[in-house]
Amino acid sequence: MTMAKNNKIHPLLSLTEQIDERGLMVFDDIRRMPVYNEPYTTPYMTIALNLEGWVRTECDMRPVCFRRHDIAVLAPQHILCALESSADYRAMLIVMSVKFQEEIKRHYTNIYRDNFFYLYQHDLSLTDEQFASVLHQFQMLHTVSLMESDNRWQMLGDLLDVLFLLLQDYRRQNGIDDHKYTPHEVLFARFYRAITEHYQQSREVRFYADMFHLSPKHFATIIKQHTNINALDWINSYVTIQAQTLLRYHRELTVQEIAIRLGFSEQASFSRFFKVNTGLSPTEYRERG
Repeated sequence: MTMAKNNKIHPLLSLTEQIDERGLMVFDDIRRMPVYNEPYTTPYMTIALNLEGWVRTECDMRPVCFRRHDIAVLAPQHILCALESSADYRAMLIVMSVKFQEEIKRHYTNIYRDNFFYLYQHDLSLTDEQFASVLHQFQMLHTVSLMESDNRWQMLGDLLDVLFLLLQDYRRQNGIDDHKYTPHEVLFARFYRAITEHYQQSREVRFYADMFHLSPKHFATIIKQHTNINALDWINSYVTIQAQTLLRYHRELTVQEIAIRLGFSEQASFSRFFKVNTGLSPTEYRERG
């Protein structure tokens, strides 16, 4: 499937209903990254295979350059921002809905075991032979994803399991050791997940530090040392992107309704927060988009 281009709506967000209905979709003809130089989060688990060219991105506020024959596996709810791509850029993309993820999670441990590694190492550079095998698997997934069969989800799960086992082998072949997670890596992963689950409840570092039985100062120090980004900046960035998404894609909601949805006690406090983090008021941002 070719990803539709719409200057007003991010393609993945515009296809939410279809992705949720199908469970898994494969976009086989991506030739640019239409993300407006603005970050966004997606509810989908995404696997990207770069066929040609390159794209310069940020993943969780960290710079990444995705080159020819690279593959990246990104977990849901993380911050993505495509900044620039080459004229010959071409890629394939596998996108999985939350329901599909939960269904296959019960049956296929390989699909989830190494997500943490891929998320923070970002990509695996494939040899030509490895790329050919992975591309074949993507093409098989694409074919099955278009089927109308009672066994469709099971077949897709089987193919994904094979894909992840292949990537596991290719990592070893390419000299990438199995990643041993440090306590700080585990803490940050848990912190980030907590933000995605509780950002409407609190935007205070103390709230999250208390969850992990650490003092706010010690907790903030660990996050800063591990990521080179302040804990408060992680929280504020996530909330800001949720606000931008609601303002851009849910124009049926008033600014007041968005403020309430994001957990602000009043519209004025939301507006102050948004302006500090974007330089625009919510209304100005909406009008600009």
